[in-house]
Amino acid sequence: MGRQILKLILIAGLLFWGNPAFARQDDPKLDELFEQLAETEDFQKAKVIEGSIWKIWLTSGSDTVDFLMLQGISYMSRGEFGKALSLFSTVIKVDPEFSEGWNKRATVLFLIGEYDSSIEDIGRTLELEPRHFGALSGLGQIYDLQDIEEGALSAYEKAVNLNPHMPGVKARLDQLIVERDKKRI
Repeated sequence: MGRQILKLILIAGLLFWGNPAFARQDDPKLDELFEQLAETEDFQKAKVIEGSIWKIWLTSGSDTVDFLMLQGISYMSRGEFGKALSLFSTVIKVDPEFSEGWNKRATVLFLIGEYDSSIEDIGRTLELEPRHFGALSGLGQIYDLQDIEEGALSAYEKAVNLNPHMPGVKARLDQLIVERDKKRI
């Protein structure tokens, strides 16, 4: 336990003396990847392209921030949401222009039921990377849980327009459209 605390203190020291990294959501390769994602009809190829997009989004350009992101993701996957939230908050403080830091914190906030805070972080994610289909999908889920039909429809529709290869999101969007249309009859 003492070694982990010492490691975190050393990391924190590096964070405060280092320069923030440039956010990778500005990587020019993303434009071409989004074009390919929209054009392909091959689901397997789409998943490879999507993986390339996520890899770029997850790379901040700072070894320290990238390490903190990986640690936060690890904590999140193990259900250690408090630790993950703390690390993603540190990432945001160090590099507030890194959209994926905001997105990952939004995800943790969603998982712990802090929907309003999650929506705020999703908003910041989308300010920095308007094409973030993951953030839009998460926003749709929150609105869906809150029975905000138009918000869910809008978010899911935007997500599917950016990445038409998300079958779960597409199915939920289609279901909401059918439900909405039945109400109008």
